[in-house]
Amino acid sequence: MDIRQLDYFIAVARLRSYTKAADELFITRQALSKAVHNLEQELGEALIANRDGALEATEAGRALMADARPVVEAYRALERRYLGEGGRSERVPQLSVSLVPGAALTLPKDLIDRFAESHPNMLLSVESSPTDVALSMVKSGESDIGIVGSAPAYLGDFDYALIVETGTYVHVPLANPLVRRDHLEARDLDGQPFVTFGKRDHLHRYFMETCAELGVAPNVLMTTSNIDLLTGVALQNDALMFGLPPSENVEPIPDYPLVPVTLRPDVPFGTYAVKRKGDPLSPAALAFWEYLEG
Repeated sequence: MDIRQLDYFIAVARLRSYTKAADELFITRQALSKAVHNLEQELGEALIANRDGALEATEAGRALMADARPVVEAYRALERRYLGEGGRSERVPQLSVSLVPGAALTLPKDLIDRFAESHPNMLLSVESSPTDVALSMVKSGESDIGIVGSAPAYLGDFDYALIVETGTYVHVPLANPLVRRDHLEARDLDGQPFVTFGKRDHLHRYFMETCAELGVAPNVLMTTSNIDLLTGVALQNDALMFGLPPSENVEPIPDYPLVPVTLRPDVPFGTYAVKRKGDPLSPAALAFWEYLEG
């Protein structure tokens, strides 16, 4: 039990709404719900109950609220005394973002830094993680928003918005005749030696599922999420490898040209912002979501 948990519980009990309390506290509903649930688990009693569609404190919750209020108020008074009116007693908007490194490189340069600079009073946490971890963090409520490289077919469990339609590109060895083409189709990859990302990566799934639908069979030599190992194996075997679209964030690989390839014209692959399906965003997360869409 800590002051934060008590503060969160009191807000929910007072407002009778996780959503309203989350907005007031500048945190996500998921983080708030988790904090209250953890407090209930620690105490071994339900503190908030849903009665006929409305939230209210249980008998144990009302007793805790009566005891906890003066403690929380005394703590706030202590903060004001030693930190001043502008100290921690002023609630700081918090935003947690899970960011896939490859997706980050497709965003406009310094986009997140510019958002942080324009919101100096916001506590921004950015976690770099693989796609499956980023999505898991959003689903569990650990992150407000995820930024991933994906396609709509793999984001059905989330609300999502396309930030950058990247398309797909492959590095082609100079010795391969395909290097002379300005553009490739999925069928051009039939039988071609290929290295690609780990099987949980959405680009790998997008690629392999598209090939299977079209009857195309690339010769996949290796799948790995280790980019250095992936590049090394590709170069040693004159194999094709996916690459990021040309941008100011990406350094070209010498003697390994990048050629656009159309896999599914009807399904845009790109960089997406994702959030928990159907759940409202906190004010801080909503500001960031609108910033990404704009």
